[in-house]
Amino acid sequence: DSDLLSTYAYSSDHPNPLTWHAFPLAQSPSLQQLAESGNSRVISDMRRLSDGNSTHTQALLQAGYRSSFTLPIRQQQQLLGFVFFNSTHTDDFNEHLLPQLEILAYAISLLISQERSQLKTLEATMKTAVAVTHERDPETGEHLRRMSDYSRFVCSILGPQLALSEEFTSHLVLFSSLHDIGKISIPDTILLKPGKLTSAEFEVMKTHTSSGRKIIDKLISNHALDSLDHIDMLRHIVEYHHENWDGSGYPYGLKAEQIPLEARIIAACDAFDAITTKRPYKDPTDTCSALAIIKQMRGFKLDPVCADIFLQNPQALDEIRNHHSSAK
Repeated sequence: DSDLLSTYAYSSDHPNPLTWHAFPLAQSPSLQQLAESGNSRVISDMRRLSDGNSTHTQALLQAGYRSSFTLPIRQQQQLLGFVFFNSTHTDDFNEHLLPQLEILAYAISLLISQERSQLKTLEATMKTAVAVTHERDPETGEHLRRMSDYSRFVCSILGPQLALSEEFTSHLVLFSSLHDIGKISIPDTILLKPGKLTSAEFEVMKTHTSSGRKIIDKLISNHALDSLDHIDMLRHIVEYHHENWDGSGYPYGLKAEQIPLEARIIAACDAFDAITTKRPYKDPTDTCSALAIIKQMRGFKLDPVCADIFLQNPQALDEIRNHHSSAK
């Protein structure tokens, strides 16, 4: 829908020259032609390209690449992306090599299509689970959409700093909506209580992390999704997103980097959203006041690096909040 091409997976013994790179397909007439025709393309010498000054071409040239072979990946009538084979030599893609690479590209496209089908199964199940939760708490639906936006924003800054792959971010954003799936098991008298929970009620509420992990394990088992890339990330998000940086969280009291990064990111996003939105027991808080609270939570509840991303970007956070009417 966005016409946006994004780098996703890279396989080489050398560093990836195009991390976190994206551009509209419409800006590359040659790739757009491949997408429409389904044909492949050989570039014998990248230095002779008419768009040789483009960001992606320059990055490849600086990395030492000189020639390439490109094929579109399609699933039925839908374009999924492109496979690029790059070489450090000019004129490397000859008539003897191309048939072998076409077979390899076809195998890659089959693997991608298979994983895409598995993801669609997972997404459909997730939407059902979200819908069930939304029926109990109307705020939940908007909360989950904001969580996706916050987690995507955090990763856009954290990704280049920590050399996170685009695959990591894509899956984190997808899985963020299931972080509180375990709340399905919490009684309405506790989940929707308008006032502060008692100590006993809070102990029940805390079980949503372990209950959520059991639900996720059943979901993965029932749909045979164990082989799906990054599936453990989903388990970690659901089970560990209430662990605290100083070890005071639950369910296991994990500390600092014992907590998986994906869970630390979700914890920061969840904390900010909880502070800034209306809940049965409180009114919403403005961004400035919320960030003062986030600052207090930094290094205690929240990973300092994740907290700093929120503290340093109030305008971007306001834009996300204003995008969702219930958060205004």
